[in-house]
Amino acid sequence: MLLVGCLYVAKINLAQTSSSVDKYSQKVEREVLASGFPKGAEGNILELVRYTIPPKTNLPIHFHPGMQIGRIEFGMLTYTVVEGTAQIRRANGKEEALKAGQTTLLYTGDSLIEPSGMVQYGKNETASQVILLSASLFEEEQPKATLVNP
Repeated sequence: MLLVGCLYVAKINLAQTSSSVDKYSQKVEREVLASGFPKGAEGNILELVRYTIPPKTNLPIHFHPGMQIGRIEFGMLTYTVVEGTAQIRRANGKEEALKAGQTTLLYTGDSLIEPSGMVQYGKNETASQVILLSASLFEEEQPKATLVNP
């Protein structure tokens, strides 16, 4: 597998599913640390990304076009599953399933698996930024995230 190293920093707003104005104006920094196009997964892009979520930021309800795994590198994120199930592995090794309608706090060292199409959102309710490392395998031509009921 060939990974193409790159450093790309962008302030992002999540893609919308309607023509309404994006009421979620907080800027999340999305820094692509590496990316590539794996054999056997044609039409998909594999990325390693660092997200920096500012204090007091509410992320909109959304889903991704492929699997995403993540790890909290710094801070505490309030995380809610709306539809589907996320797999969580705590820093102490304990594993749990977070199902639709459930909310949890993710702390430094906790990791999660989001399957394709799972609907979820996060909140940084603290006075400090949250740093999330993420690896994803997404359809190349799709937005990285799509809002639900924007």
